[in-house]
Amino acid sequence: MGVFKLLKPDEFLESVDKIDIGKFILNGKDVFIFDFDNTLGLWRSSKIEERFRYVIDEINSKRGKILIASNGRPRKISLDGAHIIWRSRKPLTFKIKKFLLDNQIPVNRVVMIGDQIFTDILAGNLLGVYTVKVEPLSRHEFFFTRILRFFERIVLKIIRK
Repeated sequence: MGVFKLLKPDEFLESVDKIDIGKFILNGKDVFIFDFDNTLGLWRSSKIEERFRYVIDEINSKRGKILIASNGRPRKISLDGAHIIWRSRKPLTFKIKKFLLDNQIPVNRVVMIGDQIFTDILAGNLLGVYTVKVEPLSRHEFFFTRILRFFERIVLKIIRK
């Protein structure tokens, strides 16, 4: 069960707009790491889905920090105050860990939100942060990701039991 523990998120949600930012802030979690493709925006898009803007605004209004850690290639995204790590190589954690260390952010303040267990959730669990798995926004995605989705469905059935 050890491997499955690394793949199991702390929380399952339908989408980013279901995240209770206020609850996290009250519990001392004020740093939010988001995947981008199929989490905040469509695959290869440069635009955050409009329905998620208020979540971003709420984090900013409560003086939280936002980091986007994407395995995708660099794009220009309009998101004031956010830090972005393109080609983050998740589930490897060294780029995210460097950001946290450089900004003196302890892991107990961090929430990782993403749509894939083999990249986002695994990276978050390896870092020791709170993890939230959301459903992907679209079925349109990188070829290799589609292969991983097959295995993800199997693992999710086991994890949810």
